[in-house]
Amino acid sequence: MKNVVLVSASPKINEQSVSQQFLQMAGSKIDTTEFNKTFIDVRKSMTTHNLSEDFETLSKADAIIISFPLYVFCMPGILTRFLVDYYNYFTESGNARNNVKVYAIVNCGFPEPEINLEAVRVIKSFSQHINAAFRFGVLIGGGPMMFAAKDAPFMKKAVQKLSDAFLSIVADINNENFTEMASIKIGVNFPFSRRLYFFMGNRGWISMARKNGLQKKDLYKKPYRLNP
Repeated sequence: MKNVVLVSASPKINEQSVSQQFLQMAGSKIDTTEFNKTFIDVRKSMTTHNLSEDFETLSKADAIIISFPLYVFCMPGILTRFLVDYYNYFTESGNARNNVKVYAIVNCGFPEPEINLEAVRVIKSFSQHINAAFRFGVLIGGGPMMFAAKDAPFMKKAVQKLSDAFLSIVADINNENFTEMASIKIGVNFPFSRRLYFFMGNRGWISMARKNGLQKKDLYKKPYRLNP
C-alpha cells in the first residue's frame, strides 16, 4: 500500500484552522483500503519536539499533501522552518524514497485564487531540492469564507470544483505516470460579489478590533513606523 502523508501547516493555536479543514476534506477522498494515511500538524510537531518521528514518516511517503494559509503572500514562517529542517534531515540521512509526489493546498483571504501562485512555486522548489516530483497545487480564494459558507446554495458549484480538485490529487497519486504537469494550479474562487466580499471582510476586522478593546481608528496605526 502507498503511504500518503497529509501536512497541516497553520500557525493558529486556539482558533479553528481552515487549512486543516481543507486538508481533512482532501483526506476524506483517500481510500484507506488502498493507502496508508498519516496526518502531521506542523505546529504540534515543532512545539512538542516531535520532528524526528515526523521526518521519518515523511521519508517513507509515496505522496505528500501540504495544506497552509497564505501569510504575507507566501508560506507561514513555521512551515518554512519545518521544510528547511526536513531538507537538512533528508540530506543527512538519505532515507527518503525516490519518486515521491508532492501537492499543495493553499488558501488565502483574497477572492482571487491566483494570488497563492507564488507560494505554490516555493513548494515546487522545495520538492526539487528533495528530489521529489511536484505535481500541482489547489489554489483557494476566499478560504475562510469558502469553508464557512460551503453549505449555502450559491456555493454548490464552487464546492463541487473543490471536491473535484481533491479527487484529482487522489487520481494523480494512483497514476504511475511522472511526466511533467501541464499546469501547476487548480484555482477555486469564492463565488461572490468582490465589492460585497471586501465590505464584509472590513466589517469583520472592525468587529474583531472591538472585541479586543480597540476602535476602528486603531486599525490604521503604524506602531512599527520610525520617527524621522
